[in-house]
Amino acid sequence: MDSKKIDWVVLKRYASSQAIRDLDRFLDAVPMTVGYNALIAASFAWLLAGSALFFTSIETGKVTKMHADLMQIQALRPPIPVLKSVPVNASALKALATKIAALYKGVLLTESEGGVVITAQDTDYFPQFISAISYLQRGGKNWKVQIETLCVGSACTGAKLAAKLKVESVRISEPEAEAPKGTKEKQK
Repeated sequence: MDSKKIDWVVLKRYASSQAIRDLDRFLDAVPMTVGYNALIAASFAWLLAGSALFFTSIETGKVTKMHADLMQIQALRPPIPVLKSVPVNASALKALATKIAALYKGVLLTESEGGVVITAQDTDYFPQFISAISYLQRGGKNWKVQIETLCVGSACTGAKLAAKLKVESVRISEPEAEAPKGTKEKQK
């Protein structure tokens, strides 16, 4: 605060001996004017308010320390990389499908972006059919192959053996930055 903005005349008037005597006379007359019961009730209310303020200040200190400890613990937690599954492109699948079709006679492979359909016209080709699925599962680095549908025998429409496979490549990506808990930012 700037000392030029202080009104020294008003301050001197409030700090004068006459002002202190007036305050003393006022406080001496309060019990007669208000009554003792009202003073006791007011004192009790002030005591409760003071206790609540004291309790609040102690608890605020505890919460602040707990928050600082939590932030320190979160700072020590290492970032965790994220695994992402990305569909394998059709060109990589086409090269492998051509190789499998040449290797296992009687098995037809139809590839698309992130998927392969393996079919055989007769159940006599079952060993080649299973071998083609196995070969595809080991086809590329970090590939994850899931069987979406598998049909064998008379339950199939069209070919007697059919499998629809979903082919994805698993990649490790950089950890996503997390917002500290307790903030209002959305966590992904």
